[in-house]
Amino acid sequence: MNVILKNLRFIILVTIFVLSGSGCGKAMLSDELLARQARNQFSELKKKEKVSTNADHQMLVQKIGKRISAVAQVDLPGTEWEFVVFEKSEANAFAMPGGKVGINSGLIDLANGNEDEIAAVIGHEIAHVAFRHSNKRMTQAMGIALGAVVLDAAMRDEKSSDRRLAGGAYGVGSALGVALPFSREQEQEADHRGLYYSAMAGYDPRGAISFWQKMLNEKKTRMPQFLSTHPDPGKRIDFLKANMDEAYSLYLQNKEATGENF
Repeated sequence: MNVILKNLRFIILVTIFVLSGSGCGKAMLSDELLARQARNQFSELKKKEKVSTNADHQMLVQKIGKRISAVAQVDLPGTEWEFVVFEKSEANAFAMPGGKVGINSGLIDLANGNEDEIAAVIGHEIAHVAFRHSNKRMTQAMGIALGAVVLDAAMRDEKSSDRRLAGGAYGVGSALGVALPFSREQEQEADHRGLYYSAMAGYDPRGAISFWQKMLNEKKTRMPQFLSTHPDPGKRIDFLKANMDEAYSLYLQNKEATGENF
């Protein structure tokens, strides 16, 4: 029991080390290097995965992406944006460092081609790039891996069963206590900034709520939020509603400034 308690105390110390120095909220890698790698990976992805031949889908995403990235340019000057629709049934999208954004055709189908809903997703993905979330996640992953090395080295003289116990406890603790909450925090940051990006680009931010309601209806089963990298869809909708007044005000200002009719 004393050995186990000692191990647990050490695990706590290593976890504190990870929290304080592994990049929780910090982006410590080269943005230029990550953007170059992402550009190469995106190019390979377009060769391996089927790019949609639906011209309407591609034109729609290009139009929305161009408008929102123009708004985000103040946060991401000089970014070479690229928006591609992939022929995949899953309602999903992703963004990579350097402005590479992929949208699945299944997402467009789920939105029924609604521009405001698609804009909510693209704004969210652009916000991920603006916040350098990929860089921060990679930095964090390196810190967690370093913590595992430190723990393993410190326990090299312990019994193999104690080493396995400590390693398992550290793995669970770092995932539930560091990685997953950090990822959910990033999703909320992207939801918040993306809401404003789409509104300032002239898209009704209420599309974010209607889209996530569709996603909520699509999900047959959901894992508990504390075991997920993404916020619970219901709580996500509540968060969007709580920030909707300001976003909708920005949308109205855009409409007034451009003279567009409602």
